[in-house]
Amino acid sequence: MKTSILAVAAFGGLVAAPLLAQPAGAPTPPQTRAEMQASIQQRFAARDANHDGFLTADELGANGAAAIARLDTDHDGKISLAEASAAMLAMFDRADTNHDGIVTPEERAAAMAQMGQPAPAPAPAPAATPQPN
Repeated sequence: MKTSILAVAAFGGLVAAPLLAQPAGAPTPPQTRAEMQASIQQRFAARDANHDGFLTADELGANGAAAIARLDTDHDGKISLAEASAAMLAMFDRADTNHDGIVTPEERAAAMAQMGQPAPAPAPAPAATPQPN
């Protein structure tokens, strides 16, 4: 269950926990490992209100205690960037089945199906531009 919630947030762009929530208007979840790392750092920094390098339950909001319980591997009552990164990057690596550093839409859909979650809807195709005769 814990993995499913985190993976849905990571690969489906859904809000599962305050730390993992995608920013409003995020077009797609990260596709490369580098994009995932940047996304984790950006979301972590946005939540770290006092800029101490840790996230506490207060900074995480209503589901903060649940996020701490899932991600606080050293049991110090707060989440470091390393703890947040390790969990999310491990899920990225599991979804990247060919280990090329890119999670394709097919790999993302397969990872979500494996967890019993619906795949995110594909982005709409751009409208065709009429060609002059």
